[in-house]
Amino acid sequence: MPRRAHTKSRYGCDNCRRRRVKCDEQGPPCTNCIARQLSDCIYSRVVRSTLVPKPQQHPTPVGNNYPNIQPLTGGSPTTPTSPLTGNPSAIDELELMHQFSTATYQSLCVSESETHTWQVLIPRLALKHRFLMNSILALASLHLATKYEGPEALAYIDAGLEHHSLSLEPFRITIDNITPDNCDAAFAQAVVTTAISLALPQLTAARGNAFRMIDNILMVFELLQGVKKILTIAKPWIKLELFSQGKFWKNELGDLDKDTEIALHQLTHINEAEGFQSDSSHPRVNREVISNLRHCFMKFACSPDPAPVLAWLAAVDKEFIDDLRRRESFPLLILAHWSILLNGLDEQRWWARGSGRMLISEVADELKSEEPLWNSGLEWVKSKVPVECGNSYGSSPVVTNGAN
Repeated sequence: MPRRAHTKSRYGCDNCRRRRVKCDEQGPPCTNCIARQLSDCIYSRVVRSTLVPKPQQHPTPVGNNYPNIQPLTGGSPTTPTSPLTGNPSAIDELELMHQFSTATYQSLCVSESETHTWQVLIPRLALKHRFLMNSILALASLHLATKYEGPEALAYIDAGLEHHSLSLEPFRITIDNITPDNCDAAFAQAVVTTAISLALPQLTAARGNAFRMIDNILMVFELLQGVKKILTIAKPWIKLELFSQGKFWKNELGDLDKDTEIALHQLTHINEAEGFQSDSSHPRVNREVISNLRHCFMKFACSPDPAPVLAWLAAVDKEFIDDLRRRESFPLLILAHWSILLNGLDEQRWWARGSGRMLISEVADELKSEEPLWNSGLEWVKSKVPVECGNSYGSSPVVTNGAN
């Protein structure tokens, strides 16, 4: 009589193993822990990549409408053709982890002091938290896509989208269940997800199916609202020394160049001008958003790295995000001014390349039929980053770049 197939979970979470029940191994948190509302879903046993179940289709991330990406010839979204072997097989997770720990991690470091954190500590965290593992594998896969052309690049883009999709919902659940055990992983995930969201529009343009940059920024805003929660609730627990844990918002700054000072002053003037109340956005909220943007411009002038660019995203209020979602004119204009900072990373970080220009182009298209007030407010932005309106989704090839 043939031996009965083994159906027990060997790599379940600690809670399920303690209760001697079958774990679906999809966490953290797993389905059992979600049902019992347990916030300490921990995987002490490391799951081998060959045992990780492969979903049959791309799940659609909540809060973001990804385009329907067609599978490559001879493969599928979950089994792309590997450019290394030419055989229909999933891109090896070991290859992606090697890419992250030898090259991709560098593009996330603000300073050399973060090298050990991103290269060693965060991959270790990812062994315990599958959502973070999927996220860093996604970023590594997208980074590898920039080194290839044609079907090879598309295979890595597909793998990156797959891992990114798998990371989002568990990440949202984790944010709602912050503990001393998962707060560092959630903190790191927020930074990685931001880089992925900035890279996707340009990379997926090669598929003729680009994401809208404004929509991706909105998703980043929503996810980073969770970071505020992490920093508020879990600040005493967080051990990772990343840029936003430092003294970023201290006012030890220099002066802005004259043109930037005038442009930001014009934003403030528009916000305070009599008659602006006819717009449904929030002058008080916008005032704080502009003040934070000025601070980030000053910080970027002193140190042109990702910290000032990403810190502004994490600092904005929910009301500003809601106004952007409604495509209100003045918040869009403020966003265009922040795009100058994003464009400043163009030559430094592969995941930011072309993103600032694409975002400015989309905003210019949104505002081109509006009042002259908004178009005049865009003049400085366009002088810094010339764009062609109506060309937000060009069919530019996948960008090639080195480690950064």
